[in-house]
This record gives sequence, structure tokens and C-alpha cells, in this order.
Amino acid sequence: MKARSEVGQAAWFLRSMGGLSNWTAQVRAIKRMTLPTLPRRRRTMGEVWGVSVVRDEKDVLEAAVKHLFDQGIAHVLIADNRSTDGTREHLLEWAAADARVHVALDEEPAHIQSQKMTWLAHCAWRAGADWIVPFDADEFWFAPEGSVAERLRLERSAGVVHASFHHMVPVVAAPADLSVADFMLDCTSSFPGKVALRSHPLAWVGPGNHAAARVGGESVGLAIAHAQYRSPAQVARKVRQGTAAARLTGKDLDWFSPHWAAASGLSDAEIQDVWDRISAGLPDDRIQFRAAGPMLRLRPLTWATWDPDGEIARAQGGSPRA
Repeated sequence: MKARSEVGQAAWFLRSMGGLSNWTAQVRAIKRMTLPTLPRRRRTMGEVWGVSVVRDEKDVLEAAVKHLFDQGIAHVLIADNRSTDGTREHLLEWAAADARVHVALDEEPAHIQSQKMTWLAHCAWRAGADWIVPFDADEFWFAPEGSVAERLRLERSAGVVHASFHHMVPVVAAPADLSVADFMLDCTSSFPGKVALRSHPLAWVGPGNHAAARVGGESVGLAIAHAQYRSPAQVARKVRQGTAAARLTGKDLDWFSPHWAAASGLSDAEIQDVWDRISAGLPDDRIQFRAAGPMLRLRPLTWATWDPDGEIARAQGGSPRA
């Protein structure tokens, strides 16, 4: 059975990697990333690592990583992609003081996120991870009960665990303390959500961390509060930088970020108007912010578990858990 599983994993990885352009991008991602010295030990049953690629996320990254540690994640391996806002310097200082934080230096400008995350997941496996949480700097992961790590350890056969994905926008731009900020949160999960995966040397992480190639069953039960947009200036930077990086892949932007391409042409005044709408919980097609609703004003970053008071469940017409 184990041999069949390993053959299946290898075959799935090869299918997921696809054609020559993807293999070329994978080599580029590896060659242009300088890794830190990582632990080299046997895989530890139940140990969870977070992996991420970040760029200019200083305002939110520390809060997200501290939240992951509170959720039982043992280590994070974060690749800084040419940040200019102090993110890289802050991460390196943090890593020097905290053995749980590992920082890679990513000098590849193109947005080949899947290849970068696949490589980081491989490195975390090699360092002893049993589970991998591929996260973005603006994501706050939760379990319905207990911690994210505890939820993953309950899985005996699943290779992938899906997380519902809920966009949220702070009511006040660039709040001084994110941890107690009010957000307008969308109770409707944005398809297709995100995934955590059981580690493997040939595990593949898909674009946007929305899927993974990992043999085993699939499970659900995690949730993410996604602080994608946090101020007008940050919206402008995100769509303009994201579009420039996506164009370097040489692919049509329709494959990944048509809304970034459209929004990157907005003026500062138009982006301010976008912000005024989305921070009030309203949709805006210019950045494809759906706000499917119901939209609730909540403080998700004060939560230890997902929807602890059942507010989202009630808004969705369901019953809060007992």
C-alpha cells in the first residue's frame, strides 16, 4: 500500500508540474532563492510548519505569524521577495532572536508563486515538518475548536485539508493595532478557498495555495480571515506590484490576475473611491471585491477559534456550534 501511494504521489507531482515552462520556472525559483540553515531531522509526527513568500507586508506580517504560533505552528519558513518597506530587515532581526522563524531571500522578480511555494514546502518537509500550512502574509488561519495544529493532527488519512476563505477589510485604513481592529468580514467563503497539506518530498502547491497534489483523502474544517486590503496606499501598491510581477511570467494575465491588471490602471482618486466602498462592506468590480455577504463588523483577530460566538453561523442562517 505504501509503495502504491509513493508511486501515485510521484505521478501526481509530474502531472501537476506540466510542461517545460513550468519546469523552467521551478528551476528559476530554486536558483534565485537563498535558504537559511534549516534543521535536518526526521519528520516529527504532528509538527506543523508554515511557509510563505512575502513582499512589502511589514504592516501585517508580524501579526499573521504571531497568530500562527498561537495556533500551534512550530516553525515558519518565509521567503522575502525583494521587499523595500523594511519587511526583509524586520524578518532577519526576528529570525536572529527567535529560532522558530527562518528567512529565505528570494530574488526572482516574476510571480511564479506555485514553484516558490512548492520548493519551500519541500524544504520544510526536509526540516522535519509533518504538515505544511502555505500562507500569505495577510491570512489568519483558524480551526473551529482548538488550534490549527491540533486540527491537523486529528487527520489520520487525509493528505489535504481545505480552509474556507473569508475576505475582510478594516473599517479604518491602516489601523494602528490590527489585533483589535474592526473589520467588515464576508460571511460567504470565496471559492476555491485554500489548503493545508501533509508534507512529502514530491508535494506540489498550486497557484495561490488554492490546491495541492498530495495523495490521501481530502478533508475540511479550517477557516481563514483574509486581510487582503488594508489602506488605499496598500491597495495601490498591491495591484501595481502584483501586475508587474505577473507580467514577468510571460503569460496572459487572464491566467492569474485580470483584476490586478485592470485595477493597476486606476488613478489614486479612483483607488480612494474603491477603498471607501470596500471598507464599508460594499462590493467593487474594479478590484473584483465581491462582498457576497452577509457582511459583519467583527474583530476576528481577537479570536482563538473560528467564529467563537456563532455570529457568522447565524448570519448564514445556520446554528452556532454547541
